[in-house]
Amino acid sequence: MEYKPQNVICQNCKTQFTIEPEDFNFYEKIKVPSPTFCPECRMIRRMSWRNARNLYKHICDAKGHGEIILSIYSKEKKHIVYDQKYWWRDSWDPLDYGKNYDFSKPFFIQFDELIKNVPLPNVSNLNPVNTEYANMTIDSKNCYLVFSGSRNENCFYSEGINDCRNSEWGRHSYECRRAKGSRPCLVFQGPEG
Repeated sequence: MEYKPQNVICQNCKTQFTIEPEDFNFYEKIKVPSPTFCPECRMIRRMSWRNARNLYKHICDAKGHGEIILSIYSKEKKHIVYDQKYWWRDSWDPLDYGKNYDFSKPFFIQFDELIKNVPLPNVSNLNPVNTEYANMTIDSKNCYLVFSGSRNENCFYSEGINDCRNSEWGRHSYECRRAKGSRPCLVFQGPEG
Protein backbone atom coordinates (compact mmCIF):
# COMPACT_ATOMS: atom_id res chain seq x y z
CA MET A 1 0.00 0.00 0.00
CA GLU A 2 1.25 3.49 -0.90
CA TYR A 3 1.16 6.00 1.97
CA LYS A 4 1.49 9.77 1.97
CA PRO A 5 2.82 11.94 4.80
CA GLN A 6 0.04 12.70 7.23
CA ASN A 7 -0.13 15.65 9.63
CA VAL A 8 -1.69 14.69 12.94
CA ILE A 9 -2.58 16.73 16.04
CA CYS A 10 -1.23 15.19 19.24
CA GLN A 11 -4.05 14.09 21.56
CA ASN A 12 -1.98 15.10 24.54
CA CYS A 13 -0.21 18.43 23.85
CA LYS A 14 -2.20 19.47 20.74
CA THR A 15 0.90 20.15 18.63
CA GLN A 16 1.07 19.01 15.04
CA PHE A 17 3.43 16.22 14.00
CA THR A 18 3.98 14.32 10.77
CA ILE A 19 3.76 10.59 10.21
CA GLU A 20 5.95 9.69 7.23
CA PRO A 21 5.19 6.91 4.70
CA GLU A 22 8.02 4.73 6.05
CA ASP A 23 6.49 5.08 9.53
CA PHE A 24 3.16 3.76 8.24
CA ASN A 25 4.96 0.82 6.63
CA PHE A 26 6.67 0.03 9.92
CA TYR A 27 3.42 0.22 11.91
CA GLU A 28 1.77 -2.07 9.39
CA LYS A 29 4.68 -4.52 9.58
CA ILE A 30 4.49 -4.81 13.37
CA LYS A 31 0.67 -4.65 13.35
CA VAL A 32 0.14 -1.60 15.54
CA PRO A 33 -2.02 1.46 14.88
CA SER A 34 -0.41 4.75 13.94
CA PRO A 35 0.39 7.00 16.90
CA THR A 36 -1.97 9.61 18.28
CA PHE A 37 0.69 11.22 20.49
CA CYS A 38 3.62 13.25 19.11
CA PRO A 39 7.14 11.76 19.46
CA GLU A 40 7.97 13.89 22.50
CA CYS A 41 4.77 12.97 24.35
CA ARG A 42 5.36 9.30 23.51
CA MET A 43 8.86 9.55 24.97
CA ILE A 44 7.54 11.24 28.12
CA ARG A 45 4.94 8.49 28.51
CA ARG A 46 7.57 5.76 28.03
CA MET A 47 9.90 7.34 30.57
CA SER A 48 7.30 8.43 33.12
CA TRP A 49 8.31 5.62 35.47
CA ARG A 50 11.88 6.92 35.73
CA ASN A 51 13.02 9.55 38.17
CA ALA A 52 16.60 10.77 38.32
CA ARG A 53 16.29 14.38 39.50
CA ASN A 54 13.80 14.49 42.36
CA LEU A 55 14.92 13.62 45.88
CA TYR A 56 12.47 12.79 48.66
CA LYS A 57 12.80 12.42 52.40
CA HIS A 58 12.55 8.70 53.17
CA ILE A 59 13.34 6.27 55.97
CA CYS A 60 15.77 3.40 55.42
CA ASP A 61 13.62 0.24 55.47
CA ALA A 62 16.47 -2.14 56.38
CA LYS A 63 15.83 -4.06 59.61
CA GLY A 64 17.34 -2.29 62.59
CA HIS A 65 17.83 0.92 60.67
CA GLY A 66 15.21 3.65 60.32
CA GLU A 67 17.48 6.62 59.71
CA ILE A 68 16.22 9.42 57.50
CA ILE A 69 17.70 9.30 54.00
CA LEU A 70 17.15 11.03 50.69
CA SER A 71 15.66 8.85 48.00
CA ILE A 72 14.57 9.01 44.39
CA TYR A 73 11.44 7.13 45.54
CA SER A 74 8.70 9.04 47.32
CA LYS A 75 6.85 7.41 50.24
CA GLU A 76 3.76 7.19 48.05
CA LYS A 77 5.52 4.68 45.77
CA LYS A 78 5.47 2.00 48.51
CA HIS A 79 8.88 0.63 47.51
CA ILE A 80 11.22 -0.91 50.06
CA VAL A 81 14.21 1.45 50.08
CA TYR A 82 17.61 0.89 51.67
CA ASP A 83 20.39 3.40 52.09
CA GLN A 84 22.74 2.66 49.20
CA LYS A 85 25.67 1.98 51.56
CA TYR A 86 23.67 -0.81 53.21
CA TRP A 87 22.13 -1.99 49.92
CA TRP A 88 25.60 -2.77 48.48
CA ARG A 89 26.73 -4.72 51.56
CA ASP A 90 26.44 -8.47 52.01
CA SER A 91 24.19 -7.96 55.06
CA TRP A 92 21.12 -9.05 53.12
CA ASP A 93 20.54 -11.58 50.38
CA PRO A 94 18.61 -10.44 47.29
CA LEU A 95 17.96 -14.09 46.42
CA ASP A 96 15.65 -14.25 49.46
CA TYR A 97 13.21 -12.24 47.34
CA GLY A 98 13.31 -14.61 44.35
CA LYS A 99 10.03 -15.88 42.90
CA ASN A 100 9.23 -18.63 40.46
CA TYR A 101 7.85 -17.38 37.17
CA ASP A 102 4.13 -18.12 36.81
CA PHE A 103 3.31 -18.70 33.14
CA SER A 104 -0.42 -18.30 33.86
CA LYS A 105 0.03 -14.63 34.92
CA PRO A 106 1.13 -11.73 32.71
CA PHE A 107 4.84 -10.93 32.93
CA PHE A 108 4.43 -7.24 33.84
CA ILE A 109 2.07 -8.04 36.74
CA GLN A 110 4.74 -10.33 38.19
CA PHE A 111 7.52 -7.83 37.46
CA ASP A 112 5.57 -5.10 39.29
CA GLU A 113 5.13 -7.36 42.32
CA LEU A 114 8.84 -8.17 42.30
CA ILE A 115 9.92 -4.52 42.02
CA LYS A 116 7.67 -3.59 44.96
CA ASN A 117 9.05 -6.35 47.19
CA VAL A 118 12.79 -6.29 46.50
CA PRO A 119 14.70 -3.51 48.30
CA LEU A 120 15.97 -0.72 46.07
CA PRO A 121 18.91 1.62 46.75
CA ASN A 122 17.84 5.13 47.70
CA VAL A 123 20.14 6.74 45.11
CA SER A 124 22.87 5.60 42.74
CA ASN A 125 26.17 7.28 43.56
CA LEU A 126 29.50 5.49 43.15
CA ASN A 127 32.36 6.64 45.39
CA PRO A 128 30.73 9.88 46.56
CA VAL A 129 32.64 12.15 48.94
CA ASN A 130 30.44 14.67 50.74
CA THR A 131 27.90 14.31 47.93
CA GLU A 132 24.74 13.07 49.66
CA TYR A 133 22.33 15.37 47.82
CA ALA A 134 22.92 13.95 44.35
CA ASN A 135 21.98 11.01 42.15
CA MET A 136 23.69 9.03 39.40
CA THR A 137 27.16 10.38 40.14
CA ILE A 138 30.54 8.68 39.97
CA ASP A 139 33.69 9.77 41.83
CA SER A 140 32.28 13.19 42.73
CA LYS A 141 33.36 15.31 45.69
CA ASN A 142 31.62 18.19 47.47
CA CYS A 143 28.73 18.27 44.99
CA TYR A 144 25.19 19.38 45.76
CA LEU A 145 22.13 18.67 43.62
CA VAL A 146 24.22 17.24 40.80
CA PHE A 147 22.51 14.59 38.68
CA SER A 148 24.12 12.30 36.10
CA GLY A 149 27.72 13.36 36.49
CA SER A 150 31.15 11.92 37.00
CA ARG A 151 34.50 13.07 38.38
CA ASN A 152 33.20 16.48 39.49
CA GLU A 153 34.36 18.57 42.40
CA ASN A 154 32.70 21.54 44.12
CA CYS A 155 29.80 21.63 41.64
CA PHE A 156 26.22 22.60 42.34
CA TYR A 157 22.74 22.52 40.73
CA SER A 158 23.88 20.70 37.59
CA GLU A 159 22.92 17.84 35.31
CA GLY A 160 24.99 15.74 32.93
CA ILE A 161 28.34 17.26 33.85
CA ASN A 162 31.67 15.44 33.71
CA ASP A 163 35.16 16.40 34.88
CA CYS A 164 34.01 19.86 36.03
CA ARG A 165 35.40 21.90 38.95
CA ASN A 166 33.97 24.81 40.93
CA SER A 167 31.00 25.16 38.60
CA GLU A 168 27.30 25.71 39.08
CA TRP A 169 24.10 25.53 37.08
CA GLY A 170 25.84 23.42 34.42
CA ARG A 171 24.07 21.22 31.95
CA HIS A 172 25.67 18.69 29.61
CA SER A 173 29.12 20.11 30.28
CA TYR A 174 32.62 18.64 30.14
CA GLU A 175 35.86 19.88 31.70
CA CYS A 176 34.45 23.22 32.78
CA ARG A 177 36.19 25.28 35.46
CA ARG A 178 34.47 28.09 37.38
CA ALA A 179 31.52 28.02 34.98
CA LYS A 180 28.10 29.42 35.79
CA GLY A 181 25.03 28.51 33.79
CA SER A 182 26.89 26.56 31.12
CA ARG A 183 24.86 24.51 28.66
CA PRO A 184 26.42 22.81 26.91
CA CYS A 185 30.02 23.57 27.76
CA LEU A 186 33.16 21.86 26.52
CA VAL A 187 36.47 22.72 28.16
CA PHE A 188 35.72 26.15 29.59
CA GLN A 189 37.98 28.07 31.97
CA GLY A 190 36.15 30.87 33.78
CA PRO A 191 37.71 33.90 35.49
CA GLU A 192 39.69 33.45 38.70
CA GLY A 193 37.87 34.39 41.64
